[in-house]
Amino acid sequence: MTRSFGVPLAAGLVSSLLFLSLAKGFAAGMLLSYLAPLPLMMVGLYRGNGAVLLAGLAAAAAVALTAGGFAPLPFAVVVLLPSLVVVRQALLWRANADNNVEWYPPGLVLSWLTGIGLALIAIGALLIPDRPDGVENGGLQAWVADTIGRTLDMMAPDLTPGQRKSASEWWVPFFPAMVAGSWLAMAVVNAVTAQGFLVRLGRNRRPTPSYRELELPLWLGVVLAAAMATGATAEGDLGYVARSAVLVTLMPFGLLGLAAVHGWAAGRSNARLILAGLYGGLFLASAWVFIPVAGLGLVRFMTRFRRAGSSGGGKEE
Repeated sequence: MTRSFGVPLAAGLVSSLLFLSLAKGFAAGMLLSYLAPLPLMMVGLYRGNGAVLLAGLAAAAAVALTAGGFAPLPFAVVVLLPSLVVVRQALLWRANADNNVEWYPPGLVLSWLTGIGLALIAIGALLIPDRPDGVENGGLQAWVADTIGRTLDMMAPDLTPGQRKSASEWWVPFFPAMVAGSWLAMAVVNAVTAQGFLVRLGRNRRPTPSYRELELPLWLGVVLAAAMATGATAEGDLGYVARSAVLVTLMPFGLLGLAAVHGWAAGRSNARLILAGLYGGLFLASAWVFIPVAGLGLVRFMTRFRRAGSSGGGKEE
């Protein structure tokens, strides 16, 4: 009994400490808080849905006792929600006609996370309080601009007017996409890392899928096309939200593009050099390198490209 509850409770405690490291002002707080979902996903992918739920509740309780107030709410959205989704979906399986196990495809797990990220943008837009008038005709974007401006005044009061304007012009147009995109990237990075650690420890339930053979469901393409059309034609809040939805929906296609590059580089003598250059470019100039990579993913998606002998990625019907 102690062992059954001890591991999830320990994972929850570690997750809460990682989450609170940013609020407590630790030097590496940003990096540590980014890894807060990792203990929950590891215990869930090892022990199952009940374990990740228990660990998450324990972590939320620790956050509430330490930080108080509304702190458990961002923890639930940022850390617990993606952990529950990843564990539940990743551990789904079925027996095929040959009586072999087919695990839930990673492309569908990714699509679930993307759909939730889009839902968070919509919910956030609906929950925004009364917005100021007279700034770019009011609306959601004006509220974001006003909020970012006040935040800069508080956190960086020494910025010159030019620097303040540049920062605002960078953050305001796609701020919802930046928030939801960071949430999605955090979920993906921690899920892949959790599975990798479990494989090394010999505690994984499911085999690691072949990420090179990633495939995405059709509805993601439909959502992307609809968001692009709406963002290009609609004005006001609807257009603003739609343009952010475009960027978030492009992220799975960026990963699909990366999968295509990995597949193309596999077996080449300079594969490591190619991939190092690609990820170095993403690190140094992520936005500009991400665009052609996502374009490659869109081409692969539209042609429904299949690598010969595909098995690890699974098919999304």
